[in-house]
Amino acid sequence: MSVFLLLLLLVTFLLMSRRAHAATPDSPILVVATYAYPERDRAASIRPLAEYLGTQLQRSVEVRVLPSPTALIDAMQAGQVDVAVPNLYGYLLATREPGPLQALPVPDVPPVQAQRYRSVIVARQPMTMQQLAARAGQLRLGLVGRDSASGGFVPLSGLRQAGVDGDDFASVAYAGSHHAALHILGDKQVDVVALAADVFDSSARGGLYEVWRSPVIPPGPLLCRSSAATNCGEVASALLRADQHDARVMAGLRAGWPEFGDAQRLVEPARQALQELARNLQPDP
Repeated sequence: MSVFLLLLLLVTFLLMSRRAHAATPDSPILVVATYAYPERDRAASIRPLAEYLGTQLQRSVEVRVLPSPTALIDAMQAGQVDVAVPNLYGYLLATREPGPLQALPVPDVPPVQAQRYRSVIVARQPMTMQQLAARAGQLRLGLVGRDSASGGFVPLSGLRQAGVDGDDFASVAYAGSHHAALHILGDKQVDVVALAADVFDSSARGGLYEVWRSPVIPPGPLLCRSSAATNCGEVASALLRADQHDARVMAGLRAGWPEFGDAQRLVEPARQALQELARNLQPDP
């Protein structure tokens, strides 16, 4: 057999192999989505994840960014999203009732960095949590958002443990981001604010006083909607191998979510711990 013929056969084989791994024309599009956050290009953050899954599952992909964690879960439940990167609020909302939404692997955040993902309640006057609860009716409360974890339902849970609810405050304002929450406190638009501890810790704290700090908040696992077209077990297996095949996947997630720290891989979620968390920290409907 001539060298030319061998080369021709090799090229033919490579082309056929490439076609076999490409998405077939009738493959349903795999929709990978997340939620928007100010000053973060979340579409760019999840695009490497979407492209990697498209290659592994041999499907065309589409990237979407929904307005909020709640809107993201609503879209999943409506069958409009196959794979999602939620926050912890979205994950807990998705797992409230049995259904097609399943937990996927979660970024493996280094322990030292994981310790920094907490919530704080900060005031413009020194006070204890008990004093805050007693004066709630005269205080204006600031939160990051209704469906924020460290700037929403986690600190609200801490307040409830002290005997006060969000409705007990004179008013409640939603800042939209952690830095904005710190700004409205410093600008005297509110008297008390809840936000991510790392944002507060890295800020100039002049005239601000920490009232309460939460335990460590675990990141929410990625989510998958099981369907005839999407096998969540296959998606999970692909994600567990992502660090070995495409470093862009984790680089994108780290860029989009500071709480992921220097995570280099995705690992199986701690299901028992998350179930316990779900019982104790269910978000408001």
